[in-house]
Amino acid sequence: MVTPETFINEIYMLAEQSGSCLEPEQQFPEPAFLEEVCRELLYASTMREEGRYSTFRVCFIEPDSAYLIPYLYSHAVLLDEPVPFSTKEIHRLAPAISPDISYLILNRIDGHPWITGMIVGHTTWNQINSGENPSGIRMPRIANLLVSGPGELVACLGESPLVSLKWGNLVHFRKNTFTSTLVAQVLKEGSGVSDANRAVFFSRILINMMQMGSGGHLFIVPEGSQYRKHVRIKYKLPVSFMFCRDGNDDLPIKTEKDLISYADMVSKLTAVDGGVLLNKNLDLLGFGVETLMDSIDRPEPDLCFINYDGIHDTTKRYQDYGMRHRSCFKFCSAVEGTVALIASHDGFIKACTQHDGKVVVYDNVSVYNR
Repeated sequence: MVTPETFINEIYMLAEQSGSCLEPEQQFPEPAFLEEVCRELLYASTMREEGRYSTFRVCFIEPDSAYLIPYLYSHAVLLDEPVPFSTKEIHRLAPAISPDISYLILNRIDGHPWITGMIVGHTTWNQINSGENPSGIRMPRIANLLVSGPGELVACLGESPLVSLKWGNLVHFRKNTFTSTLVAQVLKEGSGVSDANRAVFFSRILINMMQMGSGGHLFIVPEGSQYRKHVRIKYKLPVSFMFCRDGNDDLPIKTEKDLISYADMVSKLTAVDGGVLLNKNLDLLGFGVETLMDSIDRPEPDLCFINYDGIHDTTKRYQDYGMRHRSCFKFCSAVEGTVALIASHDGFIKACTQHDGKVVVYDNVSVYNR
């Protein structure tokens, strides 16, 4: 069982690895202060409001910090008088703090945390096109703690996670899935889509899937018919939704606004029973996809799980996973050049592909690339 102290030590180590260029306003407070905050947040995370657990963020920046000035779409809203930082007050205020657009501000008064106000943002298409974040929310890149569920804390810089404390365990996140892994390499093969567009597209889809909380999976397959004998597509699409490559596409994606809208549409399709099928050019081939497990000769694929630090995890086994994960693992083993992205109901995301006869599985994919 990981203690808050261990969690805090990990936060400082990973924040330091994020770069020495961080301004003082971007950094986490001292350990004793942070530990007091973490313990109170863990208590508050178990409380429900009208039957629901609240999700929210707290930050530690001074409301009048000059660091906030460049963030034109974020502003501080201050309370007339500070409020004690307690489980009771958090329970009252948390429903008003959307983790996608706001932070609850905590400042030190007499050595202890007090609630002094909120930092609030709003969304425009210019923010999405800025590339700051594929979610479309230009949140200040400051140290914060996200309460994501009962017993769950995530230490973040802006919206980008560093490490999570989940039910007494540390969870690390992989940020290079679509840039420098085997998955990234396979996705590029035979694709006319730029690396930047591909990363934004999949990040947007995974963000939406996490927010929907229903779980789901996508298959990205190579050109050809090899995959067809292993799937049954309930809803085939006669029209390809394509990126603009030769100027002759029926529905070309020309701007990042189009790209985001297209990703949002694909995200919704993952809520339908079955998977979503795309090709390497990210054309949508169908949804409601069923994997025909009996058509795959190999009963149990050889798996290689890779942790965020590149070390192979030998403790995980094929039998430990449910049907959604197993079908994705088997499909990747049967169709070379395929990538599967799998989102669980609990918010964890995996990416897998075949390499040298094994299915390589990357755990805890981060939906943010920064």
